[in-house]
Amino acid sequence: MSRVVVTGVGVVTGGVTGGWEDVAAYLDGLADAAPAVRVADDLLSGVIEGDEARRLSRVCQLAVAAGRLAAADAGLDAAGGLGLVIGTEFGDLRSTVGFVDGYLRRGPQGLSALLFPNTVMNTMAASTAIAVRARELSLTLNAPTVAGELALARAATAVRSGRVEAVLAGGVDELDPLLVSVLGEMGAGGEIRGEGAGFVVLESWDAAGARGARVLGEIAGAAWRALAARPYGVGRDTASRALAAALEEAGARPADIGRVYASASGDGPRDRWEEALLDAAFGPHRPPRASLSSLVGRHSGTAALSLAAALRAPAGTLALLHAIARGGTQVAMVVRAGRP
Repeated sequence: MSRVVVTGVGVVTGGVTGGWEDVAAYLDGLADAAPAVRVADDLLSGVIEGDEARRLSRVCQLAVAAGRLAAADAGLDAAGGLGLVIGTEFGDLRSTVGFVDGYLRRGPQGLSALLFPNTVMNTMAASTAIAVRARELSLTLNAPTVAGELALARAATAVRSGRVEAVLAGGVDELDPLLVSVLGEMGAGGEIRGEGAGFVVLESWDAAGARGARVLGEIAGAAWRALAARPYGVGRDTASRALAAALEEAGARPADIGRVYASASGDGPRDRWEEALLDAAFGPHRPPRASLSSLVGRHSGTAALSLAAALRAPAGTLALLHAIARGGTQVAMVVRAGRP
């Protein structure tokens, strides 16, 4: 089994856009950072070329921009052996709505051949894979709340098992007025929603060493499980098999964790469930907990930003990335900062 290291970061969010140095500077100044849940369109202009801006939908532009930033940050060039795992909650919802509206207004003649490819959930993965020339495995994960964390965990497992030597992993979502309205009607009106994309480059320790890559840290353990809950509901079970499995893979105890990055986002019932899960797992040991959703909003790209925050700790420090979704999907990752 291979050790899984992080060699690059790339994010496009309302709070920060850039690679590791830009993200680190942003995280160092969090005390003065103002919440910013939307991505200004001009932030994409330096990464997205003119013909791409015309051809790609906005959510695909977010994914391509963050993917390129992460690949460049890791020093990867023409990486034919690179895989891609991307998480998204809603895909290209704006294009899908536009495609359906065309039919409702004009019938079959109103269907757009240009919009149709974007109605497929993996359109962001396809665009990003072409942009960074990722020719290995390509996987799109569609899940509420935890899509970005699940993509990181699945990618880490693929590298650890030897399935692929390097993976670009993360998530992307776009904020849309219709989306906010529907979520509010479903009971998540207090949730802080945002948009953006975030990716990290995960490599095996041997592959990173062979090319002399800078190593930012290690995903020492990763696991995902399901807890009993009704669809889009919260449960009462607080026994976390995912957290226990991630700790076991990392060879760590709850008392070894120095900080927790959680998925709290203003959804009261779900946030309280997550608190109960963490309380049960850690017992009297209560490492500090934080969630970056309050600054950039909750979206699938937030996972990569949280991972970067965990890597900012002193070398050797262990942190936990944790996320739970309504419906019961749970993800836990143990992250070790610095070079192993």
